[in-house]
Amino acid sequence: MNANTIKSIDDLIVATRILVNEHVIDGFGHASVRDPNRSDRYFMTRDNFGETDREDYIVELDLDSNSCKPNGPKPSLERFIHGEIYRARPDVNAIIHTHSPSLIPFGISKTPLQPLYHMCGFLAAGAPVFDIQHKHGMTNMLVQSSELGRSLALSLGKSAIVLMRGHGATIVGSSVKEAVFRAIYATINAHLQPIAMQLGEPKFLDHEEAVKTDELHHAILDRPWDYWKSRL
Repeated sequence: MNANTIKSIDDLIVATRILVNEHVIDGFGHASVRDPNRSDRYFMTRDNFGETDREDYIVELDLDSNSCKPNGPKPSLERFIHGEIYRARPDVNAIIHTHSPSLIPFGISKTPLQPLYHMCGFLAAGAPVFDIQHKHGMTNMLVQSSELGRSLALSLGKSAIVLMRGHGATIVGSSVKEAVFRAIYATINAHLQPIAMQLGEPKFLDHEEAVKTDELHHAILDRPWDYWKSRL
């Protein structure tokens, strides 16, 4: 592995630990990063325990979500979420799948998730809902095939997040740091929105405000990343 690949994998390992520590993922959920040297490959962690041994902890996959080392660590059942989004979205270099309790209600109700404060400008692109039942009928709700992954990627479209009915959400970013930023703040926004709605009629960010705040955060991702690392 070259230095860029090692850094991406190390960031993925730290991201997994941060997401567990910030209660975005637990024993379930997962994160991935695209190989910086091969756009048709990506890496996932074997589990969410935050181990540092890359050889035993990291799974390398192609865009069909086949393991590049058949005798290596066992890949996630829902790896197809990642492979098909990477295939559909060349701009995406990191993906997080979460079962955050704060996000789940927005995937099963008619109330859209909207940006209510400046940390969530990325929600300006919308938070579409993927309902696996619409096209695929009765399932176990997991994305366990390329066909299901393609449907999820289609629902995501150009957004930063797609809610998954009765399941959770998947968040994307141009980097691991951006994906972690979005996953944490989308969870906070989802927690705050029902409170704001109970208080009255909330004024959400205007589209232009949201776009401007999102552009600003692209330049300062190291600051929250370093803070979350310090909490580990």
